[in-house]
Amino acid sequence: MKEIPLSVPHLNGNELEYVKECLDTNWVSSAGKYVDKFENDLSEYTGSKNAVATVNGTAAIHTALKILGVEAGDKVLVPALTFIASVNPVAYCGATPIFVDSELDTYNMDPAKLEEKIKELRKKDQKPKAVIVVHLFGQPAKIKEIAEICDKYDVYLIEDATESLGSKYNEQMTGTFGDIGCFSFNGNKLITTGGGGMLVTDNNQWAEKARYLTTQAKDDAVQFIHNEVGYNYRLTNIQAAMGVAQLEQIDEFIEKKREINNFYYENLNLLDGITVTRELDNVYSNYWLSTILVDENEFGMDSKSLYKKLRNEGIMVRPFFKPINEMPMYIDNSFSGENTKKLWEEGICLPSSVNIKREEMVYIIESIKNII
Repeated sequence: MKEIPLSVPHLNGNELEYVKECLDTNWVSSAGKYVDKFENDLSEYTGSKNAVATVNGTAAIHTALKILGVEAGDKVLVPALTFIASVNPVAYCGATPIFVDSELDTYNMDPAKLEEKIKELRKKDQKPKAVIVVHLFGQPAKIKEIAEICDKYDVYLIEDATESLGSKYNEQMTGTFGDIGCFSFNGNKLITTGGGGMLVTDNNQWAEKARYLTTQAKDDAVQFIHNEVGYNYRLTNIQAAMGVAQLEQIDEFIEKKREINNFYYENLNLLDGITVTRELDNVYSNYWLSTILVDENEFGMDSKSLYKKLRNEGIMVRPFFKPINEMPMYIDNSFSGENTKKLWEEGICLPSSVNIKREEMVYIIESIKNII
């Protein structure tokens, strides 16, 4: 069988028609009707009052931190188990990331350990400025509990919902519980604009500040007057046109992702030592990536060995993210993170493209069985 990718775009709607309109009308840069429409459509979809398009999800997180006044010397609480883009913007601001361990059931930031860390910092007179919570692989974190903790200790909350567009916690969309939510439309995400991101907030002033900062902080665009440092973070009209077309198909995409996870669960969860990730009772996951945990003792092989063997079979699985506290620029020997370490050691992401074929999933399952 040919190579089976991890997660690739599915462009099967009005993408070509809308992009062609941009080309035909010469509206190809960061202005045009599709930028406004994409923002309005995503605002309506998520239930957020404001949405501001950005060049990517990382830019959205960086802009969110700037809006909330995060600066050098500040402390920002982050999960140790996440993609590096969740943490790098903290460094862009000159602030320090403080790592929090994850839960084994959601893979996301543990609310109890978050509160412990906040109390620990306050005792040292180091009140954190913000928390960045990530909904990893589309699985919602226990965001209501985390939001209550942030409110209790007067700490800003940013949701990195870049992988969880369409996921819900208690019927509410991820990205809308915190002060600011951030999304990504990279090529491997649920919907894509090639690159691209979005910032959402119910605070009108913060939304205007986001538009200001992401367009080079123009105080007078004609005379080129700028009164503070801004960024070239706006999305192009061509990308937004793709986003509009993709968002039109999002319910279909999520339904397919959920079918993929169900198929893996029904066929792999029966194997000794394999646990297929499932949503909790009070959440609705977009299952952006279907994932498994591999218990070496029960399965007879560790996840890294299984990962390598599957890659050799043309199955483009990938391991979970390496704990960020172990990377040289963020190394923190004081952080134990037992759950983070366990998830890194046992976790594998399975091919989950919207357009994956049933026979490809069967091949993946049979390959795992044959390996053992």
